[in-house]
Amino acid sequence: MSMIKCTECGKEISDKATACPHCGCPMTEILSATKESKKEEKVKPIKEKKIKEPITPEQKKKRILIMSVTAFVLIVAVALIWYFGIKIPQDKAYAEYLVTFDAYNQEIENYNSTVLNYNEKANKIIAANEELTGVIEEAQTLIDCGDTPYDSETMTTLNNTLKNSRNSICETPNIYEKKTALELDESLNKSLASKISEANESLNAKKSEIVSATSEVGEESAALSVPDYSKIIAEIKDEEELLENSYAIQKQITNPTQDFVLAKINNVENIANVACATEENDPNGKLGKDGGYTAQIYFSSPLLGTETIAGDKLIDAGTDAGGSIEVYKTVEAAEARNSYLASFDGGIFDSGKHMVVGTMVVRVSTNLTATKQDSFINEIIEALIEL
Repeated sequence: MSMIKCTECGKEISDKATACPHCGCPMTEILSATKESKKEEKVKPIKEKKIKEPITPEQKKKRILIMSVTAFVLIVAVALIWYFGIKIPQDKAYAEYLVTFDAYNQEIENYNSTVLNYNEKANKIIAANEELTGVIEEAQTLIDCGDTPYDSETMTTLNNTLKNSRNSICETPNIYEKKTALELDESLNKSLASKISEANESLNAKKSEIVSATSEVGEESAALSVPDYSKIIAEIKDEEELLENSYAIQKQITNPTQDFVLAKINNVENIANVACATEENDPNGKLGKDGGYTAQIYFSSPLLGTETIAGDKLIDAGTDAGGSIEVYKTVEAAEARNSYLASFDGGIFDSGKHMVVGTMVVRVSTNLTATKQDSFINEIIEALIEL
């Protein structure tokens, strides 16, 4: 038994079957149709082979010519496509890049020139600020040195001037760095036009940034003004000198020697004769003692007609003959003595006008009028504080 295909439905069936179990086609018809099919397959027409005719020399030449012309046309077409589609756009793009490159470097030059002008101003401002700051610091050091001025107002004035001077210092400007010019990238001309155009676009953007930066620096430069601190510095120097002198005055009238006092009052017009108390003839008995004076100098004056009184007689006459200068070691001791004398002011034991000068108590006679007392004591003080 073998399997065959039903010629009606195409399904495989046994050759022993009487009919196709799938479609019911009788086996006789199936077998008959199968035999006819096999006959047709065996009898197939034989195709005739075509005999190629030989190529003539003329045809061969013609074919070669056609192929040559075609190749030439293709080469020309490719060359034209490369030239017009690649070379020309590339050259054009690179030429535009070169223009942008030159323009960019020109803007860099403009920027650097603007920065140079700006920095010159800025450096002058910085130098002026540093000079004023240095003068202020020097003056502040003088204030903080710990010395005591004769006139405290000289220190107060200088302190106020320094405060105002610090507020006068203008803002310190920034210093700009120069920019470096761009070096030409010659390898770019071998790139595609799109890449060159991209580089050109990027460079144009950078050029715009430089132009903007140049404008900003230029505006800042125009707004800069170099300050003139000469008047402020001169004022500080003058007040510094006054404070230094005040320190020097205070030092020379702090516990001065007897000889110093004698040398100073020797130039006072209204002082005639002077006499220095000793431990033996000191009327108060305070010379050289704790809390007492280190020197007691009496003087006569033509203002009272006592210019002839001198020596021990002058010491005996005391301040009534003109006045006296008592020298103490400390300001506190001098102030204590002055306060003691003040307790008698206006009474029968009024000892005249008296003032503390450094660590000295300067006294003038109560027998002088108030106006003459003021004038006389000021004359003595001016001589003592003269540098």
